[in-house]
Amino acid sequence: MLPYHPQTVAEALHSALDEAAATRGRATLAIPGGRSPGAVLSALAGLCNPWLRERLHLLWLDERAVPVGHPDRNDAPTLAAWRSGGDLPGFVHPMPAEAADLDAAATAYATTLAEATAGGPLDAALVGIGEDGHLASLFPNHPGLSDLSPVFAVTDSPKPPPRRLTMGLTVIRTCPMIAVLALGEAKGRILARARKGPDMALPCSLLPAGATVWYADDAAVVAAG
Repeated sequence: MLPYHPQTVAEALHSALDEAAATRGRATLAIPGGRSPGAVLSALAGLCNPWLRERLHLLWLDERAVPVGHPDRNDAPTLAAWRSGGDLPGFVHPMPAEAADLDAAATAYATTLAEATAGGPLDAALVGIGEDGHLASLFPNHPGLSDLSPVFAVTDSPKPPPRRLTMGLTVIRTCPMIAVLALGEAKGRILARARKGPDMALPCSLLPAGATVWYADDAAVVAAG
């Protein structure tokens, strides 16, 4: 667990992405929705020089099945946060969750993911967690936790809206650099539970310990004990 500051998280992500781009000529970052990643994305955008930016692929961990431009979409606020810090990456891959056929959309995004990563793992993932311990659209004790597909449709999310697209846990777990944000007292309690070991009732506890860094603010640190 490390102290949370947007710049600190951004610098860690930037280091992983810069190394990947230097090694393979490309870099891939998966990001969450919600409000918590905004400051980190703005800081990261400010760190990316033109060389890295034109080699960077930005993907989403999940998306709600609502029309493009809908206020419930994940992509618009996260892109706005990025733009506030600098130009967008050369490759931006929103999830096509507005499609009527979500299964076909999942297959299409799995292809996008494979092409962006050149068949390898993601280079970095920024993960937000819910107060129930979910990440992406992978919810406690949900059958999706055992789905081996890289991307799949969720039609029975316990949180509205019920229909979503999400990356599978297998994809996220293979990422060598996973930065998890634990901000606030409730997320601190989740962090404390996650420390006890893997639990299907707490999806964030299923992330690999060796690749996962938790960034906690003061309230979360106190709650985590």
